[in-house]
Amino acid sequence: MNPTERPLRERAPPVRSTPVTRLAFLGLGRMGSLMAGRLVAAGHELTVWNRTAERTAPLVDAGARAAGTPAEAVAGAELVITMLTGPEAVEAVFAGPDGAAAGLADGALVVEMSTIGPRAVAALRELLPGGARLVDAPVKGSLPAASSGELGIYAGGSADDVAAASEVLAVLGKVKHVGPLGAGASVKLLVNIVLGASFVMVGEALALADELGLDQELALTALEGTVVSPLVPRVRKKLDDPGSTQFSLGLAEKDLRLVLEAGGVDGGVVAGARERLAAAVRDGLGDDDISAVLRHLRGK
Repeated sequence: MNPTERPLRERAPPVRSTPVTRLAFLGLGRMGSLMAGRLVAAGHELTVWNRTAERTAPLVDAGARAAGTPAEAVAGAELVITMLTGPEAVEAVFAGPDGAAAGLADGALVVEMSTIGPRAVAALRELLPGGARLVDAPVKGSLPAASSGELGIYAGGSADDVAAASEVLAVLGKVKHVGPLGAGASVKLLVNIVLGASFVMVGEALALADELGLDQELALTALEGTVVSPLVPRVRKKLDDPGSTQFSLGLAEKDLRLVLEAGGVDGGVVAGARERLAAAVRDGLGDDDISAVLRHLRGK
């Protein structure tokens, strides 16, 4: 059995105990489920919500409480964490009479950990009631890091708010305060430019190797001496066995779209890489691992 498919109790390693804090966690996708599991294991009083309600079951078995709406989930919570697919999902979860914004307690701290870009962070601030606080804290790392509590967390917000969130976030990874509100979202876009474009570059290099009749292993060995060298072991592993999705191709395409919408990048490498990923999404590979773009570019 793939380790990422094991039941939640088996999958989450022991974590240090922290004082019980009333938390809400909204969004239980691949990453969110692992992160929420660590918070339960750390002893926090956790209420969870997910658009697809059945995803809450393993966490309820581990000790969390499931809520029927985002507003219900955040009621009475001191700290609310969101891990959603993008700006549209964040707006949908917070807006409206059943949305999280309507249920927040005065003084509650929202920690937005999705990759949504700085514009969406500013829009979320406008949705929240005046008494709520906000930190944007997107993460670097995929499923193994989420499971082991070794995510890199880029936090944007006031020093006081980031400090208030840091004890809880330390269960999930290493927190780095990178600047005011929106700075975390901005730094994450920089990281994902390189990730998305690098996979496309490697895929195009391998497609060229195929066209020139070069052996795949020879091509990968040659790439070990270039700027994409750190990516080669992961590529080699995924070419041998695609396995489960660590970071979906569809999310990678969304992230490059956010980069282009943020401005400062006019066409060029990012636009080309985004179109390559978008073509793979159109061909039904959106839920596959980002490494699927390698096969797509090679016509395999």
